[in-house]
Parts: sequence; C-alpha cells; structure tokens
Amino acid sequence: MTPPRTGRAWVRTVATLGVALAAYVATALVVTVLTGDAIAGAAASNVVVFALAIVYRWRSTGTPLAPAPQPRALTVSFWLTASAGLVLCWVAGQATAEWVYETWGSRGFDAVNSTKMDSPAWLVVLTILLLAPIGEEALMRGIAYPALRRHWPPVAAAFVTAMVFSLLHGNLVQIALTVPLGMLLAFVYEASQRLWPVILMHVVFNMAASFVPQELIKPIAQLPAILGLLVAVALALFALTPGRYAVEDRAVVGNDA
Repeated sequence: MTPPRTGRAWVRTVATLGVALAAYVATALVVTVLTGDAIAGAAASNVVVFALAIVYRWRSTGTPLAPAPQPRALTVSFWLTASAGLVLCWVAGQATAEWVYETWGSRGFDAVNSTKMDSPAWLVVLTILLLAPIGEEALMRGIAYPALRRHWPPVAAAFVTAMVFSLLHGNLVQIALTVPLGMLLAFVYEASQRLWPVILMHVVFNMAASFVPQELIKPIAQLPAILGLLVAVALALFALTPGRYAVEDRAVVGNDA
C-alpha cells in the first residue's frame, strides 16, 4: 500500500473519522434521550456504525467484500499466537483494571455498572456480548484503522486506534482493560483483512470479562504480577507485529507466482 502524501487525502481521512465518530456518539445520545436507556443508545450506535463500515469499505474499495488475507493469516502458527495473545491481554487487562480500581477507584466505571443495572438484562447481554463487539470493531478496525493505514505504517495506525478505542470507554478502569486488546485486534485485522475474526475475539474477551469470577483475578492484581503480564503481552504483540512478516509474506507471494 502506497500512503497518499497530499493534504487533500488527509482532509478526507479526518472527515471520514469525524463523520464515523459523530454518527456513533450522536446515535447513542439521541436514542438515550428518546428511550431514557443508555444501553439502548449504545446498542443503536453500534448497529449504525456497522452499517457505516460496510458503506466505507464499498466506497473505498469498490466492493463490500474483504480483500485477500495476508499469507501469515493462512498459517496455524499465526492464529495460535493470536489466541495466546488474546488470553494474555485478557488476564493482564483484568489484573490491571482491578489494581487501578482498588488503588484509585473510578466514578465512571461505577456509573457504567449502574447503567447496566437500570436496563433490561436481555438488552445488556445482547449489547455487551454481541452488538458492542460488532460496532466497536466496525468503527475502530473497519473504518479508523484502514483510513489511517493509508498514511501510516501498521504499528502507528494500531497504536492510535487502540488508544481511541480505549478512550471511548470513558473511564480509567476500562482504558487499562482495553489498550492491549486494541493493539492485538489491529494486528489481527492487518493480517486477515476481515472484521469477523476480530469481532469473534472481542466477543470471547467480553464473555470472559462477564462470566469469569473477579475473585480469580484479585490474587494477581498486584503490581509485580501485572508488570510480568504486561511483558508477556508485549512479547505476544511483538510476535504478531506486521513488519516481522514482510519478508516472509513477499516470499510466499513470490513462490505462488
């Protein structure tokens, strides 16, 4: 991919990101005001942004279909590493989030939990386990990441989208929880060029966060253990870094030719 260098290209990228984020936030606010239920607002905004991701891919590539995956995404070793990385991101994220909450607390996180209690259980489950993974991946990996990849290398685009992804959660606890996940999912998307693998990984992550007892996390929510887990996460991300596969990918393509 040859990055565009013109200021006009950057204007289009910023406009694309602005429209997507505005639609995401505005839909959530409007539906929340109309229904009095913030979870309903979140559900609606995720559906809207998924539709926008399909439109964005269609307009930018001429087809709603995904391009061919990178050769590394066709190997068992890549998906085993990605799966191990997902487990590490979950454990490290949960432990870090628990430590942050116990150390500083978080009114924002408490407000999120209170909102869940005020909504119908079926809507909370549907949103957390399905609609949020679909919508968030559509926004971050379906629109923001491809748009930024037109200008930046994979690691830079992954880092920025991971930070925005975490900041959208609006509180320090969930920011700590989601930064490593955002990097991992960006690398997986870069290789697979498809949303469904990252959506599935996001679903698994949210399911584990919802159903694994927090008592299992508390014993490792100590700073030395967290630092060790973050080192393990960094190693997993390094193993998946797109630049490490550049020579290998070219060799595979050359052999196929």
